Amino acid sequence: MSDVMPLSIVNFKKGMYLLVEGKHDEKRFFIIREGYVKITKQVSLIKDEAESVIGPGDFIGIVPAMAQRSQIESAQAVTDVAVLAVDNTQFEGLIQNNTPIAMKIIQQFSRRIRYLNNALTGIASNSASAGTGTDVLFKTGQYYMKLKMNLQAYYMFKRYVECYPDGEFVGQASGFLETLKAFNEAPFEAGSDDFLRTYNKNKIIFADGELGESLYIIQKGTVKITKILNGNEIILAILKHGDIFGEMALLENKPRSASAIAQEDGTVLMEVVKRNFELMAKTKPAIINRLTRMLSERIWFSYKQLANALIKDPLGRMYDYMTIILEKNNVTPSANPFVFDFGPDELLKMAAVPADQQKIVIAQLLNDKVIKLDKGKIFVNYIDEIFKLGSYYKKMNKREAAQGRIKEPR
Repeated sequence: MSDVMPLSIVNFKKGMYLLVEGKHDEKRFFIIREGYVKITKQVSLIKDEAESVIGPGDFIGIVPAMAQRSQIESAQAVTDVAVLAVDNTQFEGLIQNNTPIAMKIIQQFSRRIRYLNNALTGIASNSASAGTGTDVLFKTGQYYMKLKMNLQAYYMFKRYVECYPDGEFVGQASGFLETLKAFNEAPFEAGSDDFLRTYNKNKIIFADGELGESLYIIQKGTVKITKILNGNEIILAILKHGDIFGEMALLENKPRSASAIAQEDGTVLMEVVKRNFELMAKTKPAIINRLTRMLSERIWFSYKQLANALIKDPLGRMYDYMTIILEKNNVTPSANPFVFDFGPDELLKMAAVPADQQKIVIAQLLNDKVIKLDKGKIFVNYIDEIFKLGSYYKKMNKREAAQGRIKEPR
């Protein structure tokens, strides 16, 4: 774009810091041209992220710059380094003139999100790795069937048979489909635009473990991103108008890593299929810019979720999760009262509270005088108290970890 400021070259001597973890005022990221940089974290949430060295062509600090959040890692030059400095306001012009850079960033982000999601899933399921696997669709169908959510169960078994015709449980899934055939409904209504899809409440957009090659942009309504682990539903995110999801299957040719479910009647989505995506990257830089910012926000949010999952006290996880949502919405401790867009039941699932503890934990939460319910949503009068309690539980968790009472994450 002709009105975009030219990108600048910045040089760093060996030993100098390019970025410092926790710093809040960075609005630019770097692309390494020459030299090598060491990436470190004060506290490694995942063991193999403790330290890495990156070089020419790699990106530094793009997640905080695009999400406009504090730095999540430090970067130190291990040789003399020359970088291309990109202000976040210049990104749209950069990708309009260089589609391969945009695609490289988006694919890098997608891999990072999948990796973080798998790490979060592993912690939530108490296993080192809890990948998708070809049986996830079938097991999720069983979960919904047990709850007599027959529309959802039918969808899961149908997609299992379609995606994995040689799968271990095809015979059982086919039998369930025959039993549930009365619940065979079209998942969406096609809109006047070929790319628009309308979903009613609780309709599944796609399922954990199924194959897919589309991403979606929410035009109206809300969408829940969820995963079933050990017989419990964990809510990974609740997305709103303008949010984009489903990009990982489109970019990586891998099964979906979670399910997406409409939360409201009349939820309208724009579907972008794989064959149109690269054309979009070339012709609609504003949408690619939005996707990059959204992915940056999701990576930042995933790191927060990982830290939350390591808090052993379930009530502490709930308070900490509320502080994460407040921070995500740029709400400060001194702000006015705040109404969350979810209720206690959703918060239990977001904080991965086991089913056998939910009644006790929710009673403890609602006994707190600063928390009330407003039309089923959590209402907080004194926001600073939520931040204080979230901080308290994190400090207690760190203290117990230092005393060896909490195992290190795998």
